[in-house]
Amino acid sequence: MAGTLSVQTIQGLATAADPTTVSIASGHILHAPGHVINFGSYNTGYGSGARLVTTSTSWQTLNINGTNQATFGSLTKHPSNGNVLAFNKKSSNSQLSIVLNFPSYNTPGGSGHGVRCMISTDQTNYVVSDILTNGPANGWGFHGYGGATAGMNNFTWSTYDNASYRNTINTYTGDFYFYFQVYNWASTDTISYIDHSDTYPKYGTVQVMEVAQ
Repeated sequence: MAGTLSVQTIQGLATAADPTTVSIASGHILHAPGHVINFGSYNTGYGSGARLVTTSTSWQTLNINGTNQATFGSLTKHPSNGNVLAFNKKSSNSQLSIVLNFPSYNTPGGSGHGVRCMISTDQTNYVVSDILTNGPANGWGFHGYGGATAGMNNFTWSTYDNASYRNTINTYTGDFYFYFQVYNWASTDTISYIDHSDTYPKYGTVQVMEVAQ
C-alpha cells in the first residue's frame, strides 16, 4: 500500500541486535532532493600505472591505474580498462557530482594544461560531460605559466551541467562509466600528470556523490 508516513522520530528497534541503528534494505534508497544518497571513492595509487609524462597537444587519457590503488563504496574499476571507473547509480531521479584531485609537474611551464571528464552509460559511447568541449580550463587554464613548478589540480563536475545529456543521467540506473582526459596546450612543455617519477611518487583521488534530484 502506497501513501505518506508522517512521523516525528525514527529510531531503532529495542529488541534488535543493534537497537540504535535504523537500516534501509539493500537495493532501496531514502530519496530526499538535494541529499547525497550514494557515494564512492578511488585512490589512483602511484608508480608508472598512474603516470603520464607527455608533450602532446592532443587529448590523452589520464592514467589512474597505479600501485596500491583502492576503491570504496559504489565506485569500482572498469572490467577491462584500468583507467576507466564505474559508479553504480541507484536512483532514477538523481545526478552525479564527480571530484578529481591530482598533482602535476610542468617544465618549463610556459603554458598550461586542460582536463575534461568523459562519461557513458554503455561503455562504448562516451561524451564530454563539460559544457565546453575543451573542459573548464579550455585546454590551457590549469597548472602553468610560472616556470618549472609542481601543482595540485582540483575540479568538480556535475552531470546536471550538460543540458543535452542531463535527462539521460537523471533517469539512468546501473553502472555509469567515466574517465578523464588531459591536454598540453604547448608541445614545448613536458607535463607529468599524477605520478612524477619512481623517486618522487605521487597519487590522485576521485570521489563521486549521487545526489537526489
